[in-house]
Amino acid sequence: MNLGSTFFILISGISAGVILFQSFVVASSIFKVLPEDNAGILLRNLFPKFFLFLAALALAALATGLIYRLEFFPLVFMQFVNFIFFVICYSLIPATNKARDEDNKKTFGMLHTVSVLLTLLALIINLSLVFLI
Repeated sequence: MNLGSTFFILISGISAGVILFQSFVVASSIFKVLPEDNAGILLRNLFPKFFLFLAALALAALATGLIYRLEFFPLVFMQFVNFIFFVICYSLIPATNKARDEDNKKTFGMLHTVSVLLTLLALIINLSLVFLI
């Protein structure tokens, strides 16, 4: 395994770890510890950073794959897909927050579900990339 493959796997592993930690530890702990109003304020601050950080990791993996000439499909292409997923999730945040503020449960539920599913797909992609190198 060359240095590029090692970096690529490391970045994919970090991405998967960040998704798991944020989703199962941080978010669930916040709702257990803080009142709903405060939890919402904190999550509105954390999630944009979460998606931007994951998008940056995907770009770093994408650049690593291109620099070290890793197999474009599926390796580099899958990180490109991850990047697109995180940009979409980030761009959904204002509409999701607005729907929540206006108590529009249908719109909020749909937008939140899209964000969760894209993040789950990105998790699966990052976990599978380790086995494709």
